Amino acid sequence: MAADSCADRICIGTDEAGYGPNLGPLVIVATAWELDSDLYCRDLRQQLSEVVTDDARQRHRRLLVADSKSVYSSGDSLEALEVSVLSFLKTLCASPNSVAELGQLLAPDLFTQEYTAEPWNDPADSPVLPADCLAEVIAEWCDLLNQEMQNSGCRIRGIIAEIVFPERLNRLLDLKGSKGAVLSDATLQLVKTLHDRHAADHYEIICDRHGGRSRYDELIAEQFEDQFVFRIEETRQVSRYRTGNVEFCFRTRAEELLPVALASMTAKYLRELLMNQFNSWWLKQVPGLRPTRGYPVDAKRFREDVDEHRANIGIADHVFWRNR
Repeated sequence: MAADSCADRICIGTDEAGYGPNLGPLVIVATAWELDSDLYCRDLRQQLSEVVTDDARQRHRRLLVADSKSVYSSGDSLEALEVSVLSFLKTLCASPNSVAELGQLLAPDLFTQEYTAEPWNDPADSPVLPADCLAEVIAEWCDLLNQEMQNSGCRIRGIIAEIVFPERLNRLLDLKGSKGAVLSDATLQLVKTLHDRHAADHYEIICDRHGGRSRYDELIAEQFEDQFVFRIEETRQVSRYRTGNVEFCFRTRAEELLPVALASMTAKYLRELLMNQFNSWWLKQVPGLRPTRGYPVDAKRFREDVDEHRANIGIADHVFWRNR
């Protein structure tokens, strides 16, 4: 895709969902925002404060955009995630009607091939969206967001994802040696895609820290054609770099910033939708089966509960189970 007209500043925020589980995909999301020259990523919440909040107590008066862990708990309705994610997507003229359409929209390169390779994912029977809220509500929030972004000097430009299902994740783990390396590579690939898609005088990249990693300059250089990467600081809380007109910040509590919070919520929303589909299919195979969100202790219980049936129908371990 050709780059668009040059913006003053593009801010890109990234986050993931599903790093720890043994079941289901790892989902990494990046969001891109255009800002006027006198604005920075940290200003976005204030600029959109008439419509957007990170305070759950105000969620019925404003659109809640915060760390997905504070927005959603396992077993809750997806409404709080769904309203915000689908409202922002609608401002980009994207209104997916099913889980399969959402995945294809956010990750067009590999999603359909990998999604359909898993027996529990049938595009013809993909759950309808929105799942837990009304389309009219999303349309109303979309109108408010468009108006506020028009008045604020900032607007969202794109949301993209990397959805790594277990079979490919296991191959990447064998190749790269660690889950952290897989996450970092995928994250910076998304950043590079949005960087190349949206031309700007300046870029500000904000990423949630990747586990215990504190050094990222070599990873940045790999994605940005081996350009020299100037190291600004590396501490336990933040690692900052610059290459050309691009500044990178890997930090703790990055979800405090709006682009990262929306990435966090989008990743969680998509992963939860896919896990709901996974659980529904397995419940039909093994009546009375208790669902799982895929995290290690409960994933082992779930694996024991389905292993006999899985062996009978020939689902290979590397398709079903993440090695790390």
